[in-house]
Formats: sequence, structure tokens, C-alpha cells
Amino acid sequence: MDERKKIILDVDTGSDDAVAITCALLSSACDVLGICTVGGNLPLANVTDNTLRVVQCCGREDVGVYVGSASPLASTLVPWGLQAELLCRKEGVRELTLDFHPEHLPLPAPRITARPQCATVWLIETLLAAEDHSITLVPVGPITNIAIALKADPRIIPKIREIVMMGGSDRVIDPTQAAEFNVWCDPEALEIVLQSGAPVTMVPFDATVFAALTREQAAEIRQVGTSPAQLIADLIDQRLDASVDFEAVHGLSTGEPIHDALAICAALHPEVLTDVRQVSCHVDLGRGYCYGETVIDRNYKYDAPQEKNCRFAYGADNEFFFQWILSVLKAAR
Repeated sequence: MDERKKIILDVDTGSDDAVAITCALLSSACDVLGICTVGGNLPLANVTDNTLRVVQCCGREDVGVYVGSASPLASTLVPWGLQAELLCRKEGVRELTLDFHPEHLPLPAPRITARPQCATVWLIETLLAAEDHSITLVPVGPITNIAIALKADPRIIPKIREIVMMGGSDRVIDPTQAAEFNVWCDPEALEIVLQSGAPVTMVPFDATVFAALTREQAAEIRQVGTSPAQLIADLIDQRLDASVDFEAVHGLSTGEPIHDALAICAALHPEVLTDVRQVSCHVDLGRGYCYGETVIDRNYKYDAPQEKNCRFAYGADNEFFFQWILSVLKAAR
């Protein structure tokens, strides 16, 4: 009997997405049914190209990549693909060009192509054909594709075991005064998901700042000696280079969070998350300064279980996270 957890990834690849995809594809605990792409860190064409590069690097051409939404559901205030302007700009007297998410990952151009089916259609058909509570969705970018699927055919909800998403924030914010990037890209989409009744675990900035990896850890990963390990080590080093002037934002001086990889780790090994609380969470859709903020009920106004619509993680076990990445890469040699 196959005891691997059935996973569908939804990505906006991106450097930390690439680490998440690599670990998912190589993990013996994970059965990746497919990967959906969405615009976010980069425009959709770049996201899909980068995703195909990672799939090819891992030798997992059997896993289909499905192209999803290029734009948010409703927002016209936040153009997608702004990450280049937010993070790849001249910084002070040092004039460093910061590059968290390269347009093209440092991998050979893909020889494979995306599947012809639209991501949302494939997602709906795959879920409807599955047993109840059997598939875990792991979105690590804007959650647009999943929101569209939930609205288009609510019959998929009982098929979902859990949605483990990277996104949101309570006490740690980025890139605005109030919002985390993935939610900020499509606030309406997350509110649809939170109101759908599907079980949601949020892996927010509050947790992912504890998933910071160092140059020493990158060097240890590099010693595994495989192409996927080389890629992950290179991306950690690149993110550390890019974050040199952002240490105050993360409150870190020696490591850089690999946000999206923590979400796939949590989907497979929930014990990596710490201080997980069942909360009432909604998204500010007011189009003001707090647009896209994930609002946690602090007054405990809603005591009924049905009002507590998600699990929200406030911490993570850094050593567990690092050892998990290392063990996945070593086992796949």
C-alpha cells in the first residue's frame, strides 16, 4: 500500500519555491500529483519556465506542470510581478542590486513543456476523481488558482485533506505596512479560501522567519554532491546575498528564511511547526493601507469552533527543517 501523502503544489517560482519543489519531488514521503503555476514573484511565463527547469533538474518529468492564472481575481491596486521593483533595486550608498527571485533560475533551459490543460480545470478534475480527504494542496504563492477552483465547483471541498499554505502574517509583515506578499497579491482569493470550509493551515511569516538557513548550512547541503543539492545551496547563498540590507526586516543576521520550503515540510511533517493555534482569520479587503492584511481575532469574540477557520503557526523548528532538507537530498542520491 502506497503510504505517501498525495500533494498538489501551487507555485510562483521564485527561489524559495524552487527549494520547495525540489524537496517535494525528491521526498519518499510525497506523491506529487502535479504542479500548478501562478503569477506572483515573477510574471507567469517566467514562473512556468522556472518550474519546468526545476522539474527537469530533479529528473521528474513524469510530474505535470499546469499553467494557471496570470492575474489576481479582483485587485487592480497591486500589479503582479512587482517583486523586481520591490527587491531588485539600488540600495543606498552600497548600490547593490538585490535579486531574490531571478527571472531564470541557474539551470538549463527546459526541454519539457507545460501540459496543455488549464491548471484550474486540471485541479478540479483531479480532486473530483479522488477519494474524500485524500489530497493535500500546498500553495506557496498567490492562492488564485485554488480560489477559482473552489468557487467553480464546491464539490471538490470534501476531497481536500488540507490546504497547507505559505502566506499571511500576524506580527511580522512584508511588503506593506500590514500585508504579507502572497496575500497582498490577491487578498480576495485568500478570503474565498478561508470562507470555503476547507481545512487550512497557514504557514505565515511569523513561522517562516524561523526557517532561516545559513551559509554554513548551504555548504553542508552542497556536499551532498547532486545537481538538486547544488541548486538549493546556490539559491540559499543567493538569497543571503540579496538579504544583506534587509536584516532589519527579518530580525536576522546570519540566515535567510526559505519560506516556501517550510510549507511543504509542514505538509509532510506537521511537527516542524510550533505554537500552532486554531484561530479566526480573515483578510482586509478595504483597499486602504491595510489591504491584504490577515486579521486574527484577538478578542476571542468568536468562540464557536466553526468560526475558527484556520490553524496559524507562530513558530518553527529550525534544526528539524534543515535536517529534513538534508535527509531528503541524501536519500535521493
